[in-house]
Amino acid sequence: MKPTIAILIDIFDFTIGRLLFATSFAGEINGLILVYIMSGPRAFWCAVEDIDVTEQVDGFIPTMTLVAMASD
Repeated sequence: MKPTIAILIDIFDFTIGRLLFATSFAGEINGLILVYIMSGPRAFWCAVEDIDVTEQVDGFIPTMTLVAMASD
């Protein structure tokens, strides 16, 4: 179930998630909270992608999905 939720969150983030929030970083924080609830401290790896202020890494690496799959 965790990977399915994470995939949906990543798809949302890749597509319309950037348009809904005042800044894309706000969307990243919301996603980080959700993945922390599902995966615990491994959510740190999702926070690492937030270092990239250009948001280019986020478009190519589905970190929430990878973290959810690793924690299953």
